[in-house]
Amino acid sequence: MVLKGCEFRLSNLTVAILGAGKIGSIMARSFSDCGIHVIVTARSRERIERLRMQGFEATRDNVYAVENASVVFISVKPYQYPDLARQIGGHVSGKPVVSVMAGIPLRILRKTLPGAEIYRAMPNLNAAVKRSATGLVAPGNAQYKELIKSVLSCMGRVYELPEQLIDAWTAVAGSGPAIIVEFIDSMILAALAVGIPRDLAYDAVLESIIGTVEYLRTRPVHPAQLRDEVTTPGGTTIMALKIIEGKGMKSALIDAVEKATARAKKLAREIEERIE
Repeated sequence: MVLKGCEFRLSNLTVAILGAGKIGSIMARSFSDCGIHVIVTARSRERIERLRMQGFEATRDNVYAVENASVVFISVKPYQYPDLARQIGGHVSGKPVVSVMAGIPLRILRKTLPGAEIYRAMPNLNAAVKRSATGLVAPGNAQYKELIKSVLSCMGRVYELPEQLIDAWTAVAGSGPAIIVEFIDSMILAALAVGIPRDLAYDAVLESIIGTVEYLRTRPVHPAQLRDEVTTPGGTTIMALKIIEGKGMKSALIDAVEKATARAKKLAREIEERIE
C-alpha cells in the first residue's frame, strides 16, 4: 500500500475496478495505458473473456479483486451497490475506495464500507481519449488524495470540488458530451442545409470547435470577447447570433443543465432511500 508522503509509481500499483460497464471499461484502458495493473470484475462469463482477450485480469470475484488491489474503484450501477457492499464491506478497511456511481453520497458509502477511505469521482466518456473533466470529492484529511488524483489523471484533468457540487458537475461535465454532440449535429445539419457536402461539413464544424476551444485555452479571455472579435456590424455573424438569441438557445442550455442537476439530486435521494 502506498502511504502519504511516500514516493509512488503508478507502474507499481494494482487497481480494482468493480463493474466493467462503459465507464468501468474506459477507466480500465486508461489506467492500463499509464502502466497500472488492473483487475476488472464483471458478472457474465462472456464479458470476462472479452476483458481477458484485451489483456486485463478479469474475474467475477469482487472480494478477490478488492483483496489484491491497493486502490478500489466502484463502477457498478447504483441499484447494484447494496449487494456489492454486502460482498466487499468486510474487506476494504484501510483501503482507498473511489466511487464513480452517481447519487450515492459519502455518508452512505462510509456506512456500508466501514474503515475504508472513501472518495467520489465523476469522469465522463471523454476519458476514452484522455480528455475527461473528472470531478473529485476528497475528505479534507484524505491520506491517499494525491495518489487518487494521479490515477484519475490517466483519464484527463482532475478538479477537486465539495460534495454539494457533485450533482451539478454530473449535469455539466458528465452530461456535457451529449449536450455538445447535439450542438455539433445541429451545426452539421445547418452546413448541409446551405449546400456544404457532408464530409466537408463534418470537418468544418469539428475543426471550428476544436480551434475555438484551443483559442480559449491559450488566450484566457471570456468567450464573449471572442464572440465580439468575430462579430462585425451588419455582417453575417451578427445575423446568425440574432437568430440564435431569438430562438432562446442560451436559456434552453441553462434550463437543460438546471433540469439535469435537479434530476441528479432526485436520483440521489431515491438511491439513498433504497439503500437506507
